[in-house]
Amino acid sequence: MAMTEDEHSQVKFKTQTDAPLKGLLDRVEDISGGQTVDLKTVIEALGNRSFGPVLLLCGLFLLTPLGMLPGVPMALGVIIILFSAQLLFRKSHPWMPKFLRRVKVTAKSLEKARKFAGPWLDRIDNVVRPRLQWAARGPMLVVTALVAILLAVTMLPLGAVPFGVVVPGFIIGLMGLGITGRDGVFILLGLVLSFAVLVMIFQMVL
Repeated sequence: MAMTEDEHSQVKFKTQTDAPLKGLLDRVEDISGGQTVDLKTVIEALGNRSFGPVLLLCGLFLLTPLGMLPGVPMALGVIIILFSAQLLFRKSHPWMPKFLRRVKVTAKSLEKARKFAGPWLDRIDNVVRPRLQWAARGPMLVVTALVAILLAVTMLPLGAVPFGVVVPGFIIGLMGLGITGRDGVFILLGLVLSFAVLVMIFQMVL
């Protein structure tokens, strides 16, 4: 028997909460409808759910060889600051600069992403779940956004140091994962680590 629209919505909501990362990929596929869409359309359709994935992706990029390329840490730092500032001011739909709006998301690239990342997303989704949700909403998101901006600022000079952006990138990825999965444990862990890193950098500067 076919599901009603309400039942279909409940199943989709359950997927996005019980498996936040794969649920997010499902949502992007729903938005694309098997067609090529621009990144602006995807981000706007995700609304306030897009802030976490953007921070998570930027953090992951900084952990790869891509993050070692000249200029990349600075570019990713600017993106992190841009999206974190909008999270700070509780924007419901992120604004993106023109060069990001031009990025195209094809059905083929989504299929490749699912095949490549699917098993990893399953593993992460088994760990991430809605916990300590007070840390994933309201004032705590403001604190998280401020910390992400501070970490991104430190990346500007650290980008000239080999592997200098790995630690802030890892922390930003942790917080992005926590926001995406509504998991306060990951957000609090990221905040604790960021405090230690910022104190260490401050002492080095002095």
